[in-house]
Amino acid sequence: MRRTLYRYSRPFKEIIREGFLLRLRDGEREGWGEIAPLPGFSRESLDEAFEDFQKESYLLPSVQFGYQSALLDLRNPIDLPSIPIKIKCKVGHLSVEEALKEVARSPQMRIDFNRRWTLEDALSFARHFPDVEYFEEPLLPGERAEDFPYPVALDESLREGELPPYPNVVAHIIKPTMHGSPLPKIEKGIDFILSSSYETELGIYQIAKLSLRLKLPLKPMGLGTSHLFEEPLFEEEPYVENNILYFPKRWRLKMDKVQVLLDEII
Repeated sequence: MRRTLYRYSRPFKEIIREGFLLRLRDGEREGWGEIAPLPGFSRESLDEAFEDFQKESYLLPSVQFGYQSALLDLRNPIDLPSIPIKIKCKVGHLSVEEALKEVARSPQMRIDFNRRWTLEDALSFARHFPDVEYFEEPLLPGERAEDFPYPVALDESLREGELPPYPNVVAHIIKPTMHGSPLPKIEKGIDFILSSSYETELGIYQIAKLSLRLKLPLKPMGLGTSHLFEEPLFEEEPYVENNILYFPKRWRLKMDKVQVLLDEII
């Protein structure tokens, strides 16, 4: 089997997003994966991920996700033309007044606080959205989660192991790049929502295929992030229409946008 590792670097929300694209080949078959720890959120750096991959240890979450995605693609390929998505509103950095102006009211929306609000502010805001699908991680650590009665999705808390005592948890937000393997267990009565960590279009495609491999119910996934990048890495691009994310039938990497770091037989 031959493995090739490409490094990419591209503008993203006034910063630079970096990562690796992995290509495994065995005869005529090939599989793709992405290794892209998210600075400030992933436990490992990009350099640490590269070292882990070089050693074939596959101990770090982003490396586990990227390598296993490519291996599954190689050994058990599946085709996924599209997937339903939903783009959530992020309000953690806003005041209550700013958030109320920013967030358009629509049925079954998702609102992410990134654990930045007090209980008082979160309650004041939540009262305006009786039809919300869920509020994601609304409260600062240490706030009285048991006093927040609205539907909640957990994200960061799932990776830290100590779950705040929200009385109405309806969804778990799972980011494969940050969780690695194994993923948390699916719990009865709680939606299992796969979400991106600002991977490339190809990484998003692999997360979408993971939802199919896991036989998850057809819930909108948190994969509507590819539009945030300024420079595409592939000749073909996904597109969104009526909250459906459509994937290209093939992926042709723009070689002038990447650097080959490894190309070897293993």
